[in-house]
Amino acid sequence: MKQWSRKYKECRFCGCNGRPHKGKGLCVKCWERLVRNKTPKRKKWQKDYRVKSIKKIRENNDKYNHNLRQQVIDCLGGKCKRCGFKDIRALQIDHINGGGYQEMKSLSAKQRYKLVLKCVENKEVKYQLLCANCNWIKRFEDKEVKGSPRKYD
Repeated sequence: MKQWSRKYKECRFCGCNGRPHKGKGLCVKCWERLVRNKTPKRKKWQKDYRVKSIKKIRENNDKYNHNLRQQVIDCLGGKCKRCGFKDIRALQIDHINGGGYQEMKSLSAKQRYKLVLKCVENKEVKYQLLCANCNWIKRFEDKEVKGSPRKYD
């Protein structure tokens, strides 16, 4: 078998040896991502493009996130699990066992939607759809909200 490059047996970054070697111990894909896109000329072009096209970029991101949210709602049944409310404007993704606030702080909307879709595909029962009212009632009952009454034993 032909050696992948003189110094390296495989790509330093991704570890593959199926793609052609480009340089600096990197395959073509990794070289494009790590070396080519970091040149000062390329960085300036990217910055100028972002400034010039920010409205278009935001619209595309909003459309993408909206479509992801719609997929998540469809996968979780399309209606509130408690009361059957169907208006998607008030439906919220709820963690069955709580702890959603910490996850929400650490992930972006796109990452959260993808995580929920992945869990639904793997048949994990971690999430449910609740309308805003039912979600707040559940949070209050499960004492996930400050100010909820405590039961004394």
